[in-house]
Amino acid sequence: MIINSLRAENILKYSTLELENIPQQGLIAVIGDNESGKSSIGESICFALFGRTFSLDDADLDKVIRWGESRCSIKLELTTPNGQGYQVARFLDELGNHGASISRIGEEPMVRGIDEVRTRLKDIIGFGYTEFIESFYLAQREITTPHPHSFAVKAMAGVDALEKVVATCDGELKHTGGKAREAEEQKRDIEEQIQALGLDESHLASLEAEHAQEDAALAEDRQRISSMKDKVERSDQVLDTLKLGAASWLAVPVAASFQQRLQQTRDLEQLVSALNPHCVQEEQTGAAHAQLVPLLAKSRDSMAAFDALRQRAIAYRSWLQCLLGEAEPANEDKAEPTFAARRDALRQRQTQATSSRQISRILMLGFLVSTLVCWGVSGLLGLAPTSPQSQVLAGWLERLDIDTQILLPWIPVAASIMTVMFLVFLVRGIRLGTLLRGLEHAQTLLIDEEEKARKEAMDLSGLDQMPLPAAADLLGRIRDEAIAERVSDYCQGLGAALLDPQKHSARQARFREKVGALEAGMSQVKADAELEIDRRHESVASHSSAIARLDEMIARERERIRRHRKLTAIAESLGKKIEELRRRIRVRELAVDLLHGAIHYISHRFNTEVRNLSANSLPKLTNGRYEHLRIDENLKVKAFSNEKRDFMDLDEISSGTQRQIMLAVRLSLSQKLVNSAIHGSQMLFLDEPFAFFDERRTASALNILPQVSGDFTQIWVTSQTFPAESQFDLYIECDAEETETPVVRRGSRDD
Repeated sequence: MIINSLRAENILKYSTLELENIPQQGLIAVIGDNESGKSSIGESICFALFGRTFSLDDADLDKVIRWGESRCSIKLELTTPNGQGYQVARFLDELGNHGASISRIGEEPMVRGIDEVRTRLKDIIGFGYTEFIESFYLAQREITTPHPHSFAVKAMAGVDALEKVVATCDGELKHTGGKAREAEEQKRDIEEQIQALGLDESHLASLEAEHAQEDAALAEDRQRISSMKDKVERSDQVLDTLKLGAASWLAVPVAASFQQRLQQTRDLEQLVSALNPHCVQEEQTGAAHAQLVPLLAKSRDSMAAFDALRQRAIAYRSWLQCLLGEAEPANEDKAEPTFAARRDALRQRQTQATSSRQISRILMLGFLVSTLVCWGVSGLLGLAPTSPQSQVLAGWLERLDIDTQILLPWIPVAASIMTVMFLVFLVRGIRLGTLLRGLEHAQTLLIDEEEKARKEAMDLSGLDQMPLPAAADLLGRIRDEAIAERVSDYCQGLGAALLDPQKHSARQARFREKVGALEAGMSQVKADAELEIDRRHESVASHSSAIARLDEMIARERERIRRHRKLTAIAESLGKKIEELRRRIRVRELAVDLLHGAIHYISHRFNTEVRNLSANSLPKLTNGRYEHLRIDENLKVKAFSNEKRDFMDLDEISSGTQRQIMLAVRLSLSQKLVNSAIHGSQMLFLDEPFAFFDERRTASALNILPQVSGDFTQIWVTSQTFPAESQFDLYIECDAEETETPVVRRGSRDD
């Protein structure tokens, strides 16, 4: 880092301080008497960079402000080894307001704020306040051996980070050891609690198994109670159905009609069907229910047999209605003529016969007259031809142009023929009369038959509604022999119990007996179900009590298991934690051992490097009297005397030479920091470094300083006076009476 310019207001002694175009390479002399402001320039540089000075810490920072002023400000421009220029600016007021910023030359600030600027500046220049004070800034003090354990020396040696790690590891070892002991105590306490629980892992399983058995038994009891309640309800329904059905069945009298009997059978069928799912499976009602089945079968057979007769009667009635003309025949081809048609046919035949008989009578009369005429003509003409009548007849025939002689032989023949024809029509007339009488009788019979058919049809129309015995009697009296024959068999067989009052009463008595047995069985079923419900309720109460007890025991056992698991988990966690803590302790113990070895090695190497670096400047600063140094781990310095050919303690060397040797050591430390962190050009500010040097040593040191290292290109040196032959690149002449910027004068090596 090289300083290019410094501008300040109200800083320490100066109301204004402006140092521009500071040479980047060479010696810069800051000259002045005591209290003239030489150290103020160095402290201003320190304040601009780090916000504090060597003599003023944060608690007294307000003393940086010039006496009597309320605020101060400063701007410092610098160049880094990579050639980049930056400006650091700060201000401070009497109220403690402190601001800072850092920016590239001619640009806006990159960061603002005290902490942000401190962090960013260290990244830019490669060191912080402490390293700066211990290396590149030599405050007005006696030059002494650097303290080996100072932060700056450790930072230069590169062991500060390692020692921080060692300190961290030591702290962690102490903390981790305490945590390990605490964890071990906790683990012992947890293990005692686990032991005190005395957990039996199989106990919960046995309790849960017992609980499951009780649950299953309770569920079975409740399901059985529900089933028994359903059975009681079904029993009541069955009893009601049975009573209503039996009352309905028994209410049908012996004189009931076919429809009533048919409905009775259907009711019985529905009753048996309704009872079937409830009674068949029950032991108390199965046998009684089974006895109703034959009764239903007989009733069905009886109704089926009568229905067969009824169907025949219906067919017969339909046939009668067709004969009566009250219905159309189902089959026209096989249809019989109706009574009306038959009457019409008889009337037509009667009319035809009457007409034929009248014709026959007329013809018979005509043939009778013709016969008589023929026999009269024959008698007149043959027996009395001369009679007047015969003459009149002969004359009439002649007028008709009829030959009497020819006619006379044929007249008997004609008379015979006429007689025969008269007899023929006489016989026909007699037959037609007989036919007419027969037709009249047939018509009478047909009318009688029609009346009977109409009456049968009318009687059969009420067959379903008339009492069954009357219906059977009616069917037995109809003129259909097939039906009449079957009725007799029905009355003596399947229909006997329905038609005979005594048998009907006996049938009802048997039905009552069967129904009573069924009612008794169903009542027993209901009573047994109610008894089991009561017993199951007691069982439910017992199981519920057992379940409640088991729930409580299981809850306690689960809580014990939960606590056991929790404690076990805690113990396992503590065991892992203890193992981890022990591992961390071992790791950190090993790390501390390794770090101590590394620190020893690095410190030894640092001391060797400082010694080697001192070998370059030491002969120059001591005019060749001392060329080698020995620096131990505590930075204790011994110098090799060429005269005595041995290493000498500093106490054996004159004070002036001691200060020359220690200046060489300080410069070596600065060079080490440059080598490790900066790697480029660096400024030095030496405040009164030659305060105890004589003029000869001061002149020699000033000549040697630019030759110590090619990295220290800008060296600031303050002093009240310098030897006359000293040459500087810049002179800053301070005046104790002046508060403005000191006089700046440029010089050269040739002046």
